[in-house]
Amino acid sequence: MNIKRIKREDAVLTAIDFQEKLLPAMFEAADVEASACKLAEGLKVLGIPNLVTTQYAKGLGLTVVPVADALGEFEPIDKSSFSAWNNEEYRTALENSGRKTVIIMGIETHICVEQTALDLMENGYTVFIPADCVQSRDPKNRELSLRRMEAAGAVITCAESILYELLGSSKAAEFKAISAIVK
Repeated sequence: MNIKRIKREDAVLTAIDFQEKLLPAMFEAADVEASACKLAEGLKVLGIPNLVTTQYAKGLGLTVVPVADALGEFEPIDKSSFSAWNNEEYRTALENSGRKTVIIMGIETHICVEQTALDLMENGYTVFIPADCVQSRDPKNRELSLRRMEAAGAVITCAESILYELLGSSKAAEFKAISAIVK
């Protein structure tokens, strides 16, 4: 059995296309935005680096303000391919991070998130998908995509599980900060 765990020194967050004209069209958009903000804020506290993509920002807008604020400083990587992996700037940034565990949050689950996850796994990365931080316009598409990614080897989990796994103990220096974020 291949148990996959997240370790701080090996983890990186990829936030996919939380854009001004895309996010409002998602099913339960406010819920996915809130969960994504909690995860991004918690990972920032834990010192986990992030990579942030936009899909054709000129037409679909920038990263929504709440998610951008939670992420902290970042340089958005604008892409035209659905898979972030097929964008040279993203691929180079990920490779240069030296990290092999990618936590993916974003929209739409069954398009950009799924294609990125499949490409990452095909190229030797371990992928974690917090199900509460991904969404599609149609919830059926999200569910089918989560099943496909899991069958392909991705770990389907939730934001809180990721944050507490990275903490490891209530004695961790960041415990109080993380507890306040997830409340």
